[in-house]
Formats: sequence, C-alpha cells, structure tokens
Amino acid sequence: MNKKLLMSMAAFCAMGLSSGAWAADAATADEVVAKTKEAAVEVKAKADVALSEFDKKDGKWAWKDTYVFVLDCTNGVMKAHPAEAVRGKKLADILKDKATGKEFATAMCDASKKANGGWVEYMWTKPGAEGNHRKIAYILAAGNYTVGAGVYDDKMTVQQLEAKTK
Repeated sequence: MNKKLLMSMAAFCAMGLSSGAWAADAATADEVVAKTKEAAVEVKAKADVALSEFDKKDGKWAWKDTYVFVLDCTNGVMKAHPAEAVRGKKLADILKDKATGKEFATAMCDASKKANGGWVEYMWTKPGAEGNHRKIAYILAAGNYTVGAGVYDDKMTVQQLEAKTK
C-alpha cells in the first residue's frame, strides 16, 4: 500500500513540475518590453548589420513562445523575422488577424510613432497550440525601422500593458 501511495505522490509531483515548466515557456509582457527596447537600441545603432540576427529561430531574439520582428513601415515590408516565409513580404498581406482577416500592420506602424511605443492586439496562431489566440505586441520605433514582440495573454488589458512601458 505504501508503495502505491509513494508512486501516486511521485506522479502528482511530476505533473505539477511539468505544468510549471509549461507556464515557464510562455513569454511575459515584461520580457517582451525589455527585449523590444533592447532590440530597438541595437537596430537603431547597427541598422542593417543587426537585422540578420532577428531571422534566427534559435538566436537571442527568439525565446519561449515569442520573438522580436522588424518592420520597415516606410516601404511596408517585413524586414526581419524568424519565419523565412514572411521576410520581405508586404505587411498588409501577412499581418492579418487570424480570426477576422483584418489587417493590423497599419496599427503597428502607428503604434511605433508614440513616444513610448504602443501595444497592438490581434488573434494569432500560438506555437504548440491549436486555433487562434489573443496576442498583444509591443511595438517601438528603431531608427528607420520598427521592432516588436508579442505576448499571448487573454487577461491583461492594453491599459495594464501600457503602464509597463512608461
């Protein structure tokens, strides 16, 4: 009997640790803000030299379930992204809400014009999950480019997120 109890407790603990690991694999809004600000400094300072680093799926700009991307709002194209299929593509063609089909590239470019950047909310596919999920991206100007990264979050409001960027 003690052996069964011990095995049950071990299984329960393992499940608890696993769910904690899953939660740790989700990027936080604070991480997104910090990485986006760091990326903006690098892109502004090194311009085109730094861009190839944002294309790496296993580079420093991709972590947990998100990544930093670079937009060229002047020319309306995705300048750098870990997914090769979207690099160089027209923003209006690739940045569409997965649930409504509504384009949100304009909102991202507009958000970058704010003094502290801004947040743009949309529905997107989440790595390792089925369906569309609420994603909110922090967008910031970076010299001639715009950088951003998103967090999957169903609870935080845009107002709560904006408080993190002031």
